[in-house]
Amino acid sequence: MFDLRNTPLGAVRALIRRSGRWSPSDRVFLPLAGLLTVGLITLALNSRPDLRNPVYTANGFVMQGDALGQLVPGPGTRLQLIAASSGESMARLSAIATFKTAGERSAGVSAALSPQWEARVAGRMLRVEVEAQTALNSDVDQIRVGYFTIGYGDSGRTPVALERSWRTVGICFRAPENAEPNGQEAVGVWPGDAGSGDAVLVREIRITIEPEDTSLETCQSRIGAEV
Repeated sequence: MFDLRNTPLGAVRALIRRSGRWSPSDRVFLPLAGLLTVGLITLALNSRPDLRNPVYTANGFVMQGDALGQLVPGPGTRLQLIAASSGESMARLSAIATFKTAGERSAGVSAALSPQWEARVAGRMLRVEVEAQTALNSDVDQIRVGYFTIGYGDSGRTPVALERSWRTVGICFRAPENAEPNGQEAVGVWPGDAGSGDAVLVREIRITIEPEDTSLETCQSRIGAEV
């Protein structure tokens, strides 16, 4: 039979018995103690920040850390969530088909956006940024970044250059004013046109809703800058 004496629950039970006020049987004590333990664990988990989901803020969207595991690899692409030496999670993206043959059928590796987000950004200028770098032993020197509003027009797949150190790259795009929320908006990254299987690393995907009077040129000047 399981010995409760050397466990935290056993210590609690012994303390109660020494007090002389209440000495429940195991049939009563064990279920009550189990419920108490479950309650404490649940409280602890609920008090921790959720690092597994993207964050929607007053003026944007941020996907980083474990949340990058929610990226969706489209046809011709692959995704792997890996840990850096620092312990932080990042996404390893690669293409196993050329952009020419598969790019029109796929958003690449994409981050889905909520219908609530879609309703907020209709008609607004969006700054879409990706913090990325070329992976070790990879020859990929660019990615394509796109914003997709299915049925209402997309940004196109804009090529942006990468380096072997972390760099924030991106595009600006004004979401169509007539876009109706349909649960199909997304940001897509195509990791290398050649489809060689070489990888890029992504540490963060961020979208910023620019002020209403922001021009395309002003938005583009802010990509990668501390604003």
